[in-house]
Amino acid sequence: MSSVDGRFTNRWQMTIGDFSQQADAYGSARPGYPVGIVDQLLSDARVNPGDSVVDFGAGTGIFTRLLLDRHLQVAAVEPNLSMRAQANCDRATWIEGSFERCPLADESQSWAVAAQAFHWADPATALPEIHRVLRPQSVFSVLWNNRSVEDCAAVKWTEDAIRRHVPEFAEAYRQRSWNCVLESTGHFRMLATHVKQHVVSMSRDRYLALWRSHNRLNNIAGPERFDRFFIELSDYLDSNQLEQIDVVYNCEAWSAQRIDA
Repeated sequence: MSSVDGRFTNRWQMTIGDFSQQADAYGSARPGYPVGIVDQLLSDARVNPGDSVVDFGAGTGIFTRLLLDRHLQVAAVEPNLSMRAQANCDRATWIEGSFERCPLADESQSWAVAAQAFHWADPATALPEIHRVLRPQSVFSVLWNNRSVEDCAAVKWTEDAIRRHVPEFAEAYRQRSWNCVLESTGHFRMLATHVKQHVVSMSRDRYLALWRSHNRLNNIAGPERFDRFFIELSDYLDSNQLEQIDVVYNCEAWSAQRIDA
């Protein structure tokens, strides 16, 4: 990292999808998930305390901890060593693996879930693998926290700034038809969809770290453009004396049931 006028910015080299250089920011800044969504997904999956479940793309364990709090036996599958190291979540069984290649045994899991992660997967390869590790009639759930731009002035300003500095950037996964994706290989049928809004209050430093943790933006922008954006964002927060930002998220979730032969 480098410092411009005393402010740390991004100067590391990274590749898209590799969070090795962003694991610390990711673990400290990314939001949790609303209790209502978690409860609805548990109801979809019909799991009980003590059941074995797999959290794919577990990252730093944000969703993993919610599963553990509900007394589930969690296999946390995460390919990145730096992300696993930030988890500080020993109650889970941490496994180096991915959506496309998972070392869990056939039909060993009562539920599979991917929080803020399945957009990194190759569905054609991942869905058969997830089907393999699930028990008959079990459920695979995916969910994302999506920022509600119009409900927070700071977020709207930030996204306008991104368009100025990195006009080609787009989070295309937000527009994908996840119903169609989950059914695309014939291994799952749609079961339920859910949406719940929640507000995450962030300090100035956490809000800045939130954008440092954004792998796709960092990669598309490159270090120099990201630096310019980041400095402008820092100046905006300071000039408006924004020490707390209430970020509004729409948490969107989809559940699909395993199709058995």
